[in-house]
Amino acid sequence: MDHISKMLGTTTPEENSDPQKALNPNEKNGGFGPTPEEAEAMGLPFRHPAPPPDICQFCGKENPRHGLVMFGEVFMWQPFISRCDCPEAQEYWKQYDKEKAEHEVAEKEAEERKRKQERIDRILGRSGIKKRFRQRTFENFKTDTPERKRCYTIAKRYADTFPERYKRGDGLYIEGTNGTGKTHLAAAIALQLINEGVPVICKTSSDLLMDIKKAYDNSDISESRVLDIYKTTDLLIIDDLGKEQCSDWSMSTLYSILNDRYEDMKPTIVTTNYGAEDLIKALTPRGYDDTKIVAIISRLKETSTVLTMAWADYRAT
Repeated sequence: MDHISKMLGTTTPEENSDPQKALNPNEKNGGFGPTPEEAEAMGLPFRHPAPPPDICQFCGKENPRHGLVMFGEVFMWQPFISRCDCPEAQEYWKQYDKEKAEHEVAEKEAEERKRKQERIDRILGRSGIKKRFRQRTFENFKTDTPERKRCYTIAKRYADTFPERYKRGDGLYIEGTNGTGKTHLAAAIALQLINEGVPVICKTSSDLLMDIKKAYDNSDISESRVLDIYKTTDLLIIDDLGKEQCSDWSMSTLYSILNDRYEDMKPTIVTTNYGAEDLIKALTPRGYDDTKIVAIISRLKETSTVLTMAWADYRAT
């Protein structure tokens, strides 16, 4: 007790019966320590000269800095500006603290997204967008008909408002016939968000399942790590759902990934050439119950904006 009291520049109750003088000087002013005037009145020497008071830009009041008392002296003065208590200054600092906190949160989130993307790249390679589709941007999507324009607008709005979609776990369910631009819009969303630093995986369902199978033969990467990547990435885009060869394993694997994302409110985008009934048949192995597949499609549609793109194949024109 004596040692701590001497370090803080206080006296023990036995040394000083006056309770006011026995207080820790660092507890003055709500814990900010004494001002230069208060320290002088307490007989505390200054290790460094006291800085000049800060002048309030709103009311002109002088606001002195506070000192940290150690070993019976003012060891150092606060290195930051003293805030005035006038209403204008209080409102200014309230807004300042809010913006600073928001900036710190944004920086932390950006760092977390970067870490996630590095983990994806390390385990799976790049995001999965193949060379042909790296040129499929919003800028070169054809909007020459009202329906194409409508689908473009919905997809572009999704990409532009992704932070809000991410919080709600909102996805897109893009169904339609061959050659209508489903993959183009999905790739355009992925490219925009990747350029903005969002961790995105965009793969066909066949490639997704193949990545997991490869883990069986890779001693450095486990199946569970690959599954975890697909379950936790900020946005998972599964292209051509229903084209993969279905089996009990593929059905269970897709269910595991999509069900976990549903429960964790992670957004997912799928594209498929099948209507709902045909997709259920395509994903359900012969002789197996379709309960899991029905649940997958139901949950995808529940959490997604459904986009139907059914018109002539533009690649055939």
